[in-house]
Order: sequence, then C-alpha cells, then structure tokens
Amino acid sequence: MGSPGDRRRSGRGAFDRRLYGACRHRASAGRRSPPDAPAGRPSIGARPCPHFHRVLASAPSMPSHRLAIALALLLALPAAVRAEEARLTILHTTDLHGSLTGWDDLADRPAARGLTRVATLVRRVRAEGGPVLLLDAGDAIQGSPLETVWHRGFSNGHEPMMAAMGALGYDAMAVGNHEFGYGLGALTRARTEAGFPWLAANIVRADGAPAFAASLVKTVGALRVGIVGVCTQAVPALEDSANYEGLRFLPAVEAAKAEVARLRAGGLCDVVVLLAHTGLEFDPRTGTERLGGAPDENVGRALALDVPGVDVLILGHTHAVVDSLTLGTTLVTQAGRWADHLGRVDLAFSRAAANDPWTLASRRAAVFAVTDSVPEDTALAALAEPYHQATRAALAETLGFARVEIGAPGGRLEDGRLWELIQKVQLEATDADVSLASLFDPAARIAAGPITLRDAMAIYPYDNTLGVVTLTGAELKEALEQSARYLAPYTFEDEHPLFEPGVPTYDFDAAEGVTYDIDLTRPAGDRVINLAFAGHALEPDHALKVAVNSYRMNGGGGVEVIRRAPRVSVTARGVRDLLVDYLRRAHTLDGAFTRNWSVLPDYAASPQRASIDLLVRQGALPRAEAMRLYPGDPVRRGDLAYWLARAFGWRERRLSGAFGDVPDSLEPWLDGLIRRHALGPSQAGDHFDPFRTLPLGLALDWCEGTARSAGYPLPMRGGDPSFRRGLLTGIDSGHVVPGAAAFPETLTREQALAMVANLRYPTVRVLETTDFHGFIMPGKERRTNRPIGGSVALAAWLTKLRAENPEGTVLIDGGDLFQGTMISNLPFGRPIVEQMNALGYTASAIGNHEFDWTADTLERRVHEMHFAALGANLVLAKTHQRPRWVRADTVVTRRGVRIGILGLCYPQTPSVTLAKNVTHLRFEDDSATAAKLVPVLRRQDHADVVVGVGHIPAETDSAGHARGDLPRLARGVPGVDVWFGGHSHNRVRDEVKGVPIMIAGAHGEVVGVCDLRVDPVAHRVIDRHYRLETTYGDAVPPDTAMQARVARWNAGVGAIAAQPLGRNASLLGRARGGESTLGDLVADAMREATGADIAFQNSGGLRADLGEGVVTRGSIYEVMPFDNTMVTMELTGAEVRKALEDGLRGGRVTQVSGVRFSFDASRPEMQRVVTLQDGAGAPLDSTRTWKVVVNNFMAGGGDDYFTLAHGKNTRDTQQLVRDALEGFVRTRCAGGKALDYKVEGRVTRLGGGTSRE
Repeated sequence: MGSPGDRRRSGRGAFDRRLYGACRHRASAGRRSPPDAPAGRPSIGARPCPHFHRVLASAPSMPSHRLAIALALLLALPAAVRAEEARLTILHTTDLHGSLTGWDDLADRPAARGLTRVATLVRRVRAEGGPVLLLDAGDAIQGSPLETVWHRGFSNGHEPMMAAMGALGYDAMAVGNHEFGYGLGALTRARTEAGFPWLAANIVRADGAPAFAASLVKTVGALRVGIVGVCTQAVPALEDSANYEGLRFLPAVEAAKAEVARLRAGGLCDVVVLLAHTGLEFDPRTGTERLGGAPDENVGRALALDVPGVDVLILGHTHAVVDSLTLGTTLVTQAGRWADHLGRVDLAFSRAAANDPWTLASRRAAVFAVTDSVPEDTALAALAEPYHQATRAALAETLGFARVEIGAPGGRLEDGRLWELIQKVQLEATDADVSLASLFDPAARIAAGPITLRDAMAIYPYDNTLGVVTLTGAELKEALEQSARYLAPYTFEDEHPLFEPGVPTYDFDAAEGVTYDIDLTRPAGDRVINLAFAGHALEPDHALKVAVNSYRMNGGGGVEVIRRAPRVSVTARGVRDLLVDYLRRAHTLDGAFTRNWSVLPDYAASPQRASIDLLVRQGALPRAEAMRLYPGDPVRRGDLAYWLARAFGWRERRLSGAFGDVPDSLEPWLDGLIRRHALGPSQAGDHFDPFRTLPLGLALDWCEGTARSAGYPLPMRGGDPSFRRGLLTGIDSGHVVPGAAAFPETLTREQALAMVANLRYPTVRVLETTDFHGFIMPGKERRTNRPIGGSVALAAWLTKLRAENPEGTVLIDGGDLFQGTMISNLPFGRPIVEQMNALGYTASAIGNHEFDWTADTLERRVHEMHFAALGANLVLAKTHQRPRWVRADTVVTRRGVRIGILGLCYPQTPSVTLAKNVTHLRFEDDSATAAKLVPVLRRQDHADVVVGVGHIPAETDSAGHARGDLPRLARGVPGVDVWFGGHSHNRVRDEVKGVPIMIAGAHGEVVGVCDLRVDPVAHRVIDRHYRLETTYGDAVPPDTAMQARVARWNAGVGAIAAQPLGRNASLLGRARGGESTLGDLVADAMREATGADIAFQNSGGLRADLGEGVVTRGSIYEVMPFDNTMVTMELTGAEVRKALEDGLRGGRVTQVSGVRFSFDASRPEMQRVVTLQDGAGAPLDSTRTWKVVVNNFMAGGGDDYFTLAHGKNTRDTQQLVRDALEGFVRTRCAGGKALDYKVEGRVTRLGGGTSRE
C-alpha cells in the first residue's frame, strides 16, 4: 500500500499511464548505461530532465557569456537547494511457468498473458528513459505444454524461457521449486543458457558451499542496487529427491537475514531488493491464513518483518497478485502467474551532496494486468514462433477415442469419470490396492470423439511421477481426513462456501479401491465414515499398497502419514506419460465408472443445492433426511407427496386408510394432502402407487393444486401457465432452453425438491432503474471507455435479468424519465413512454423533472403509460386529493405472491423544478404518507411483499453506508421490505434495520436487482439478496427491437443533433463543490448574451460534461436540456452576496461570471462567503446596483435561491440559455478556434465542511 506520503505524491491514474507509455520527467542527471548492461539491450540510464532542456532551448539568442554566468550561479546555490535526486524503476514477473506466448495451448486460442505481451509493456517503460531493472521471482521453466513438449524432445534450440528472458534483458531471477522439476541436468542447462544470474541464498551443497549466487549488486547510474534471492525451503516436500540430489535448503529467513546484513554492513549498496520464491502466509485482502502444502513453504510475512534492511520484497510461488502492501518497514508486492501481470516499483532517492549516502525518499508499487489489447512484441514473438508451432503440432496428436464425454460435472465434490480415469491409470501402472489422486482442474474434460495429447495435458498438467507406499487402514483414513480439510463445514446456510479458502485445491485427494463417505456436518478429523475395502469395513491395522504421485509422496500438502510411509516402489515415469500410454492402449473409452465415495450431504454438488438448503433451514425438510437424498435418481409419486405435505405442515393424526399400498410413514402426510383436495384426480382409486416414477405434468398438477389449497392468489381455473413456469424457475434441466418444454418427462429427486422450494418459498425479483432523463443513446464509462447505458443496452440487460426469473420479476423506476436529451425532449418524452411500455414496466415514481413541461403535459404522458405513475404524497392544493391521473400504489401478483408497490414524489419538488408549474400542487411529507399506506397494502390488499419506490435521494459515505432521505424512510416506516430511490444520480446499495435500500444511478447505466424469498403462508419475506448491475453495452447482445425503435426516434433528430458548432480543446467538466470549467463557459455565455454585469448558473442545471473535440448541438443539448430562459434583474452587492449564501446554505456552489468569491462551508449559514470581488479583482461594492442574469428556474427561487426571487426590475428575456450557449460557442470557435477553459479561481473553497455532490 505504501506510506501515506507515497500515496499523496501521485494518483493511481497517473501511475497507470506511466506503465502504458506516458512520458515521465526525471530529475536525475543523464547517465550512460552501466558497464554490466547486456549487449544489444536498451540503455537503462536516466535521461536529462526534459524540462531543463526546454529552459535552455527557449533562449537561443542568449549570449554565451550570460549563459555561463547563469550556469555558474546555478552551481553556486546552497547544497540544500542543489539536493541530488535519483530514480529507479523495478519491473518484475513471477511464476511464468513456461508462459512464453499470448496463446492458451490447451484451449488452442489467444490468451491475455504471455511473456511476448509482457515484453511490449517492458519496452514501453524502458522508452521513458529512466533506469529500469527487470527481475523474476522464480518458477520460470516448468508448467506449460510448451515447456513439456520442448523437454520431451519435440523441438530443438535453447531452453525456451531462458532464450526469451535473455532476449528481453532480465537482470536476475530467484530460483523457484519448479526449476528442479526436470532434474538437475535440465536445471544446469537452463541456468547456463540464461545469460543472467539465478539467485538463491538459502540453497547450498552438501558441504555447505553455495549452490547459487546469494545476491547481485547492480550499479544503475549513481545507485548501487543489492538484489538478494531466496527459494522456498519446502522444495524437498515438493519435488522428487533425485531432482535436487546433493543440495540442502536452509531456512529462507535466516539466509536472507545474513546476506542482507552482509550487503548493508559493507556499504555495498544503496537499496536492497529481496527476490523471494515464497508467498505470504495470509490473504492480504481478507486476512485469512493460507495453509501451505508443506511446513514453512510460504514465509513472506516473516521475510518482511524479520529481515532488517530490506526496502522492497518481491514475492512469488503462490500465484497471488499483491499490488502494494507495507509490512513493518518493507514494501511487499507480487505479480500473479503465467505472465498475466507485470509488477512495477518506483523508487526515488535524494542526497544533499555527491559524497553523501542516498536516502530513499519515496516508493510506490503496483501490479498491472496483461490484457488482450496489449500486442505481442514483434521480436520476441518471432523468437517464440518455432516453439509455439512445434507445441501445437505435438498437442494435436490423436491418442484414442471417447464414446461419451469424460468429465467431472460434480467437480471435486463428486466422484466421476474423469477422476476415475486418473485413478485407473495409477492402479494399472502400479498394481496397488488403492490409488490416491487429485482432480487438478474440475473444468477439464474429454469431449466425445478423438482424444488428443492436448486433452491429456489438460487433465494432468503437472510433471509428477508415481510411487507406491504401504499404509494401514488407520493411516489411509488419516490421509483422507487430511485431504477433507479442503472442504468447509456444511451449515446449510445460504451461499456458505463449500471449500476452505486457505487450502490449495490440488491438496484434495480422492481414493479408488475403497468405498467411503465424507460427512461435512461432522468435525474436521472425524468426517470419513463407512470406510471399506473389498466390501468389508477396513480394519485399522490392515496393510494396503497405495499409489500416490511424487508430490504427495514427498510430503506435498502436509500429509505426513504418506511422507513417512514405507515406499514399495518409485517410477521415474510421469503420471501424464502413463496416462498417454493408457489412452493409446485402451483406444476407446466408454465412460463406465463406479461411484465409490460420496460427500454428505450428497446433494452438495447439485445445482439445486441452494433450494434444498432453504427447505432444511425452514424446517420443511428434516436435516437427517437431507444427508442422503440420492439427488440424481428419478422422483417417485410418494416422494413428492411427502415433500409437499411436509413443506406445508399438513399431517393428519387420524388416518383414512384410503390407499392400501401406502407405507405407514407416508400415510399421515398423504392424508394431509387428500383432506385439502391438493392432488386432484390422483386422490381417487384404491391404489396410490407411491413407488412409481412421477411424470413432470403430474408433478406440476400436484404443486398447483397444493398452492390453491394453501390459498395462493391464483386465477380461479386450473392450469395457470405462468405459475407452472414459475415452479421450474432456476431448476437445472440439462438443456439450454428454459421452461417446461426443456425438461425431460421424468424429474430427478433434486429437481422435484427444487420445485417444492419454488412452491413453498417463491422468489420475486424487483428490478429498478431511475433518472433515465431521456438518455436513449449510449454513453462511455470514463474509467474504462466501455459503452454503457442507453436504450438498447438497457433493454438487453433487463431481458437478461428478467430471464433468470421470468414469471417472478417486477420492473419499476424511480422517476425523472424524460427530460435531458434532444431525442427525448423534442417529442416531449413520448419515446420514453413507448420504451417503458415495450419493456414491461409495472410502476414508476413521479420525479421532479416530470413537471418541467407543465403538469398538463405530464398528465398526457401518463395516459399513454401502460404502467402506474405513483405519487402517494402528491395532492391538489385546493382539494388535498390526488389528481385523477396519479396513483398512490399498485398491487400485482407474481408466482402466487401479492406485491404491493407504493410510490412517492420528492417532497422538495417545488424547489427543484419550475415553481410555476406546480403551484396548484402540494407535495406532502413522504414518511407520514408511506406510514399510512403500508397497513392498507398489508391488511386490505393482502400484500405479501411491500416495495417502496420514490424519487427520494440518498448519499453514501466512504464505507458505502447510506445517509439522507431514503435511509430515513427505511428507519421510520415499518412494514416495507425494500426501498428504491432516485434523484441523486448515484449508486446506493445498503441495508437499514434489515431492509435493503438501493438507488440505481442514472441514465440507464445501472439496474438495481433485489431478490426476495417469500413465505406466502406467513405473508413475509424470509431472505433477501440485492446488487447493482452496470449495463455495459459490450457485455450483452443488443436488443434488436429496441435498436429499431431508437433508429426511428433518431431519424428526425440525429441530423440536427450532429450539427457542429465548434471545437473543445479539452473536456469541460462539472463540479458541484466548487468552480467548474463548464460552469464558467455557461455563465460567460449568459452574461455576454444579455450584457449583464454578473451571471449565475446553478450547478445542478448542468446535466452533462462537454467532451473534448467537436461540439455539436446535441452535446450542448445534453449539457443544458432544460428549456430554461434567461432572466435579468437588479441586485445590490449585498444581495449578490446573499444569493451566493442561499446556494451554500443548501450545500450548492454557484457557478459565476463577472465576480469571484471564496467560501468556507464550515462556517455558520449565511456567513460562508469570505471574500467577494468584482471582475477587476476589487471588493464588490455592496451598495451599488448590479445587473444580474440567471435562469428562470433560479429566478423563481428554485434550488432555494430565495434572494433571486425578490430581485428588482426582473425581466424574462424569453431567450433560452441553451440558445445563448450555442451562439457563444459559435462565436468563440469562429475561424477554426477552440474553446480552451481552465479553472481560473472564480470560486475558491476554504476551510472544511461539505457541499452537496
């Protein structure tokens, strides 16, 4: 993270630009490349300061003697002024694992990674001209198909990664454990071909002599950089002993401590970098401890805290990304894996004089993702091409044929064909009794058809060899218990993780040759139950031959019982090679397998897990019965009848004896259904056939009948299609197409239970948009430049989100629908109504800008709406009754749930719209109105769920917690299940007293999503999940129907909007908390158009930034969409000050022209303006009368500018502010000129306090 001082020096955005090639000034003097720079490599010396060159170049006519005198004076400055500075950039990678190219060899497609892409970023940084070191933290040469193919002799030439890293000019590399993976011979060859040092202070030979250089001191300009390397000391537990024969691995912390102390004590370097192939012992984001696969495998925290004198610690091994973390006095960073990130550390040094020691003045670290937009470096790609082509050719070799897909649909939670294939290979190769193996990638699969070498490498990516050890029954159970630590305790809680985050995935082994269960509800260490061998319980002292890979046999994963076990045999052949041999011999795989182990509950891997957990939590399914459900078996008639009755608690004590073939345990539950006539015609007859498979159609009949018997508000007729489709929502059918037609005729037990959960506790989804403001055309997100919002993208996103719960979704809006763009404003909002009708909105709150075209125009739009316009607190001033076209609420039914939606207007609407448009209306207190309405919805309208939506704002603090009006409603109005707001144009996602509160931004750029699990019997919400979705246009296919509508709407407007007015030299932005360049432009335009002395513009009236480049009529319209006119008036200087105070009292900063002022928002109201000057810089004469121009909204007292409402000689010019702005831009840009506004100090903020943003 760096020190606070480091963070103050530069924003992250600037830091990003430095990596991607923006020029950076250097304060150090120019230097040549150091003597040890590799030949042919770009200079890493710093260039002279560009600013200094510009100073000299700006005075070409200066006489030489004057220049000499000037330089002499410069050199004669005191030492404190002439303090020397130096800078150093360190670029670093780690765990490249043979990722040479930007290509995924296993998927056979481009990938956003690879050293060829990293090279492009490296060269960009070097092109900045400053001193650069390039380092790697180890594990470079093993772990990819390219490396495997090369080491198996499929291609020739130098070791691929060493050739590439040498060409790229790496300065040093730490030794990683995978450098030993191919044996000492391969290691020696790679090290020889590297052309740069491999560092490992903690690896020594048997006699104690160093096996590698402990450190490197590199002179970079005036700096001496000490680089110390260490390797994880767990290599003996991770590699075959033959691969490191004759070497010892010392504790990394002690070795680093000694080497750093040597460098520091001898004054050999100015800065020390510790390059360590080891990771942190914890997750820096969550603080969760990370369990390594072997003792002391990861000691990054200890290195940072216990090794004095280290300035920068660069880590590796764990494949994590650590941007910047300060531990003690050490800056820690780590750059991911597979060349998918590049780390950068910038160090700045200073010293008073040339003979003084350097002082590290600042340091910054960041890690940058390698995206697919980064091109491959041409030179390095040419070097890599032969290796790449040889790899692709080798991987395409056909080994056999699969009749069915060989995969792992249950992942690591369920035995399957893929896992059994690996186990068969190990058993056949060793003649062992039992095999232990990991499933390295549960997503890997062999598709039906030809099996290639690429498939084999995807299944088994590591170069492990195979061995056999002897374990007793007790020891095998201990090993399986150790493996089961990867699985989290099962709690039946919603979204509870199934895996322990700190345990590596490859440390979970399954066993073949024995049968057993893993009960996740039992304590760790006592989970493995029913362990049997050859059909009998495995005795603790029964000896078994167990096949394991070399990683596990050497102690990998910390399974000590295997590491200590007697070894029966060890083979030098890799497991993957044995797999290839097996596939060639077998030729055809039929996919047959026997499930010999299970995780309990046995539905843990099921797609329906969340629904079944819900039934258990609610007591609708006993926990003991849920442990072994056989989820994939077909559901029987008796199963569903029991689950339905159980879910509703329908159990009869007096048995009917209606059916002679019903078991005693089922009869009381079946009688509960029969008594309530839930099963329809199935209740007739003498036999129920409880063990007969239940067809889908009959299951739907029974569920619908049960819902009617429970009083769900369904239409009074049988076979409600919408309700029946809702019963199947979220149930995995194994087909792509949703709905009943996609399901097979017979349901599985897990599918039937999910249907019961959908019946008993249906989910309703509420989607909210707000403050669309007519933004039919898409925009661009500033941060990413991605397309965002607009009608087409919004429609596509709403379709996508609705499709996840098509029968249970309600779509609402928080108001301010129309006003804001030319395409919407010219037809007075009609396109927006058409759009919302087409998208199926249920209701919308009425926003303040709905009144901008008068209430009469709004009423006409409301009559065109196919959804409810809500404003419960909006009444006529004369009658105190709501206008006939306004509704307080609406009630709809979704999936058997009655949903009441109440809507509110912003109580301050008269101050944030043209006051004259609402003089006949009153906006009553929102809390009091809602509090009266909720009981009516609950008791009279029988609403199971109450949703509140209003054009009501909220703000969030730095922690994301909401404050303001919307949370006030959530606290003060009981009985509302979720609140949605608007008006503030921000993203709000919080919870108040258990009630979600959300605001979905503005302009269709965000959709609020709230899923409510409902108990219709108890009429309450039992669970809530809510989030905000950003409507990126490139993340969903476009909605073609909406595209056609937009094209039609834009046909008459597009040509007008595209008319150019001029050019903008740079973006003119808004800033409600101070002066803005856009505010300056608009105020200047108003003052010039009217000849006024002073112009005021409210910041809230500026609705969009004015982008750099061509300024069009459309872009001006977006800045100023309201049809505000300019109003002139006479104010004294004292009244001018008071008007500015009016704005500050409401937290608003006025944009001005013709005056300058400073303010302190922490001072008392109406005393916040500190200084006020006229255009010449003199104090504004408080007694003089000034001609002031404002817009008609402000002139009417809008935004609480009360002083302006009482100005003298007020005259409405009837000229639109927008027209004046267009004319001003045309004039200023005449003759090819451009607008060039900079913040010039018209408004100065002093002291503390806050302004409304």
